[in-house]
Amino acid sequence: MKKKPTVQYTVRDVPNEIDNLLRETATLEGVSLNQATLHALQRGLGAERVPVRYRTLRQMLAQSPKPNTTAWRANLEGQDKVNPGDWK
Repeated sequence: MKKKPTVQYTVRDVPNEIDNLLRETATLEGVSLNQATLHALQRGLGAERVPVRYRTLRQMLAQSPKPNTTAWRANLEGQDKVNPGDWK
């Protein structure tokens, strides 16, 4: 069976911030820059087969194997405190 030819694009003037985010995503996901770019396009256009599930930090901790919950809770509690000097 013959494989359907794919289309290639050349994208110019990619802002540094987008380039950095794509490269970081590729590294974190362990995929090529091309694959990370395709995934980002699919997500952005709503064409991804699996919907994007945004998670909170607490949800991620609950799913992590053996997280150090004491350290994470201490860190999160520290972020919940308000410095009265900031509200003057």
